[in-house]
Amino acid sequence: MNCCGSPNGLDKVFDESLARDDVSRYLRQGLDKPAHLVVSALAAQGIAGASVLEVGSGVGALHLELLKSGAARATSVDLAPAYIETAQRLAARLGFANAVEHHLLDFARQSNEVAEADVVVMNRVVCCYPDMPALVTAAAGHARRLVALTFPRDVWWMRLGGKLMNVWMTITRNTFRFYLHPPSEIVATVKQAGLAPVFQRRSGPWNIAVFRREH
Repeated sequence: MNCCGSPNGLDKVFDESLARDDVSRYLRQGLDKPAHLVVSALAAQGIAGASVLEVGSGVGALHLELLKSGAARATSVDLAPAYIETAQRLAARLGFANAVEHHLLDFARQSNEVAEADVVVMNRVVCCYPDMPALVTAAAGHARRLVALTFPRDVWWMRLGGKLMNVWMTITRNTFRFYLHPPSEIVATVKQAGLAPVFQRRSGPWNIAVFRREH
């Protein structure tokens, strides 16, 4: 999720060490349950030959699984240089070097630098970005057919956990902050862009939602 003059200190949090850990975990265990649900829900909507745009793509595990499931090509956008570099190596390792295009940029501010795609995915990204409407509006506007989002549930223990995390970040002088944007506002923002929900599920602390563009 991160870049150049990175907002919310994301490039400092998502560093080389964390990227290596994410790759190792993915290669050992595959996707975690929320990400697996995203892939399954999108595949059920039909992604054969589709183009995918993943914003806040991390090491790229999710869009690589979508490519394995039939998508034709992917665009990876992130704000963390360490994640972009690691994602490029992982794509090459798994034989997808020519199928994935990588961009280091702040998508909410620079979405005009990235082409539209059939499918847009943001997995556990909205909670890391301060300006939810700008980010979600840009993502929804880039989707020709489908949008998939994973974002935190608004429950007391998530609110408490977020506050404790932010206190710790303040104590350690880290500028990163966790944002619990109201789920209803996230969903409403996607709907305003002309998409309707076709899949909604909870998995632990996460809401998973897939939207399809209305014609």
